[in-house]
Amino acid sequence: MGFSGGCSCHAVRYSIDAEPVRGFQCQCRDCQMDSGGGHSSVFVFPRSAFELTGTVREIARTSDRGATKRKGFCPTCGVAIYNKPDEKPEFIGIYVGSLDDAASFRPAAIFYAARGYAWDFLDPAVPKVPEWHSS
Repeated sequence: MGFSGGCSCHAVRYSIDAEPVRGFQCQCRDCQMDSGGGHSSVFVFPRSAFELTGTVREIARTSDRGATKRKGFCPTCGVAIYNKPDEKPEFIGIYVGSLDDAASFRPAAIFYAARGYAWDFLDPAVPKVPEWHSS
């Protein structure tokens, strides 16, 4: 199964020839800002399977747990495409909203649930982790 996606103006496109390593939702402040909502939904893939066309702008940020990550987004329309953690260069986190078809997304956990807002209703069956858990 392959995955594809991109931004809303179609200047950036990507394909991924791999299955996701995992899927999660995150309610940390960074993810809230990335999504403009209460959380981000992310699929993690092997970075080697990710192919990009178009120009992406990256900014480096320090996450809530102190790790450096690089957020990639379309410089024209601003759609968030990915997060690349410096400490785990073999992985790339794809923002599920940028996928052409996100129907297969099933989060295994909700991270930073202690920072979530009461109005951000997420599936109560998905395990909630108060902060971050790296496994």
